[in-house]
Amino acid sequence: MNDDRAVNAWISGMQQQALIANWYADVQSVVVNDATLPLAIGRVEENQTYLASPQHGFIDYARDECDQLSDASAQRWAKFGLSLVEPWFRALRLDESVSINAWGVSTHLYPSWSENTLMQLRERLVVEHPKRALWLRTLHEGYDAPLIEVAQRQGWQLWPSRVVYGFDWKTSSQWMKQRNNQIDQKLLQKTTLTPLFPQDFNASHAPAMAQLYQQLYVDKHSRWNAHYTPAYFQHAIEHQWLSFYGFADEQGRLIAFIGVFAQDGVMTTPMLGYDTSLPTELALYRLLMARVLRQSIEQQHYLNLGAGSANFKRMRGGVAHMEWHAFYAHHLPKRQSLAMKITAKLMKRYVPSFLARQAV
Repeated sequence: MNDDRAVNAWISGMQQQALIANWYADVQSVVVNDATLPLAIGRVEENQTYLASPQHGFIDYARDECDQLSDASAQRWAKFGLSLVEPWFRALRLDESVSINAWGVSTHLYPSWSENTLMQLRERLVVEHPKRALWLRTLHEGYDAPLIEVAQRQGWQLWPSRVVYGFDWKTSSQWMKQRNNQIDQKLLQKTTLTPLFPQDFNASHAPAMAQLYQQLYVDKHSRWNAHYTPAYFQHAIEHQWLSFYGFADEQGRLIAFIGVFAQDGVMTTPMLGYDTSLPTELALYRLLMARVLRQSIEQQHYLNLGAGSANFKRMRGGVAHMEWHAFYAHHLPKRQSLAMKITAKLMKRYVPSFLARQAV
């Protein structure tokens, strides 16, 4: 997403605190290579969404994720470990970080920055925010490998985030042969529900989208997810920083949707929602996944389907990759910078293997 009009609409909406109810970071802009990007200037807030709070992401959201672990022993040990390190993380003041290219979605996508571009951006932000760490969220070890390499050379610290699953359209002739994909694609063709494409969505759909998302992501999963308001969906539809696909019932009522965020040949699905009270025979989740898999091929985009539902994604040919956060802290007081460096080393040593085991 590099449309300055969309960026300005996102920033304006967030400055009014109208789009994400539990987002309190201050959203500003920065120009990089003649393109305007949003910055989120962090604040310590008790109810801040994990999208703007490393503290809540690494500790509180992770604690909610522990409930999804099938191994009871691993669940207990993980929660115990999180309780032990919580005061340490709080002392790092990560919630005051400056998040770069912060669109308020679960997976950030980055332009192809040269080493000189990242260096100039870093030097500028260090001067403007001398007491705050810099934060690059959700770097993918695959398509973001060049940026990760450049960042490491410049002293950014890598912190493990999660295991995500992706589908490369270039190998779709292989993974589309997976039995589950073939079944899902046939379901997509035979469903009696009315398919909705980006051009079909308008402001009238926004309240239902907010409600369907809330049911699935917040009520059922974690309160630390973003609390997207109807205004968010209305803005996203109007200014096209997200593309939406969905399904309506015979009465024309929206009962399932998925949002797609795309940039430079990569598409992600930061949000979806469906009516959880409807019969499972409708297979709404499968329909949404089948739709975006088809779209990734047609648009020739790598599809990052994020974390969660690991078995579902693997059975359809999804390839696991580690995702990282990168922090820059060399300009901070020596004690804080050293503490972050130690934390990064410990997490890099122990966390990826734990995440990989749980993703099996």
